[in-house]
Amino acid sequence: MTREAWRDFICAPDRAGRHLSAIGRGVAGATAEAIDLAVLQSFLEKLYDTADDVRLLGSAVDLIGGGYRAYAEGPLHRVLDALSNEMLAQEQVVGPGLRGNARWDRTILQRMAGTLSPVHYVSRTSRRSFEMPENQLLSWLVDDLRRTVSIVEQRVGSAALHTDLQILRDECERARQHHWFSDISVPLRLTPEMIAAATRHRRPEYRAAAALARRRLEMETNDHHAWWYTIMSLLAVNWLEPVNDDDLFELYVLVLALDLLSDELGFGEPVEYGLVTSRRGHVALFEDDHQKVRVYFDQTPATVLGIATEYGQVFAQHRGISGGERRPDILVVAEREGETRLVLIEMKKTVDGRYISDSVYKVFAYLYDFSDTAGAGRTVKAVLVVPGGVSAVPGASAGRTVFVASGDDRAGMAQAMKDALTA
Repeated sequence: MTREAWRDFICAPDRAGRHLSAIGRGVAGATAEAIDLAVLQSFLEKLYDTADDVRLLGSAVDLIGGGYRAYAEGPLHRVLDALSNEMLAQEQVVGPGLRGNARWDRTILQRMAGTLSPVHYVSRTSRRSFEMPENQLLSWLVDDLRRTVSIVEQRVGSAALHTDLQILRDECERARQHHWFSDISVPLRLTPEMIAAATRHRRPEYRAAAALARRRLEMETNDHHAWWYTIMSLLAVNWLEPVNDDDLFELYVLVLALDLLSDELGFGEPVEYGLVTSRRGHVALFEDDHQKVRVYFDQTPATVLGIATEYGQVFAQHRGISGGERRPDILVVAEREGETRLVLIEMKKTVDGRYISDSVYKVFAYLYDFSDTAGAGRTVKAVLVVPGGVSAVPGASAGRTVFVASGDDRAGMAQAMKDALTA
């Protein structure tokens, strides 16, 4: 299978698994055929922290794919050196030198009253003001973008923050330091007057800012129905596509595995989803009256299950070496009537026979690492998935501990997962 085939499967209209792509550095804003709205709504409603997760996903997709970075790097800084302004007249006390147009009548009266020294004057002066509606829109937009990036960073972690969002945040902070822009107040809310002033402005930078501000306003409206419509419209066609082929293959296998669990293995639709962010739990939960199946993506079993591993023990008992717990690409945890089955799914995007054989050996290492978890009602098995070219021989034992399957062989992978979970 090719990248295009993986992408077509992930982005099929009858599934929303494309939104299980990591919200991190290795993705790019992309569009695809629209998801069926009923399917998308079901997915969003099943997110673990529904409101917060939907806002996070919508914000990430919007900020990465909405053209904000391009605006912040170019047009924003160009318009800061040509901000709209007006001259305002005011009366003030000046001195010891005289500035502006002296108000002699008020100056003399205040000197006679003793409230003004002989070297000061009441004068009519003018000052340049940048508190224009179109500038207030710019100020609102810059502040909103900085704040939204900060919220995303809190959820995904600073190390995983997308490069576009880092640059967007930095450019917004640099704009705030501009000698004119820094004095413009941040309005509490965006008004129709601000949008109209920027939309009608002769400079294209203001008109572009108005379009981006309207888009952000729709994402943050307090009208739940309008907000939900905006989110649905955005996420139906926009998503975060993995840039690297290895990452796309991993997402493809994850979506395929969830499909197989739902259909061929008979667990039905997931009752809950979770986004791929830092400190996450499962990405999918299947549950009925008899069993519960959790699916974890790129998580260490030691952390997820709270178990000690041989690998971790080596580092704990020696000085001079260090390392983190290894993590299979997918971990399936099935619990039924006091029995727990763990299935480690490792993906390798390769057709090289020698590399595949080395990967099988790596899978053995996983099984050994978690061998202490076996017994007492718990079994551990593993599935290695490659793009194609591998299949089980007729009559292969269903009770084996390691299965190798091809991602382009749905039936073969379904059988491997079924045997690993039931045999």
